[in-house]
Amino acid sequence: MTAADAEGKCPFCGEANTCMAKSRQPCWCIAATIPAELVELVPAPAKGKACICQACVRRYNRDPASFRSR
Repeated sequence: MTAADAEGKCPFCGEANTCMAKSRQPCWCIAATIPAELVELVPAPAKGKACICQACVRRYNRDPASFRSR
């Protein structure tokens, strides 16, 4: 997997993160509240390179302890 491929995948679930940060369209995350605690869980190689997908943000917000344990 190339670095460009990794940028398009969520570092937690590996699914497409649908990030629009590098496009002219506004990204969903502009209006989202992403907990700092979740961002801290991003694996070191993906920090600052891969965005967390909406589904993982929702999963974390529903049950942070369960998300951390998987």
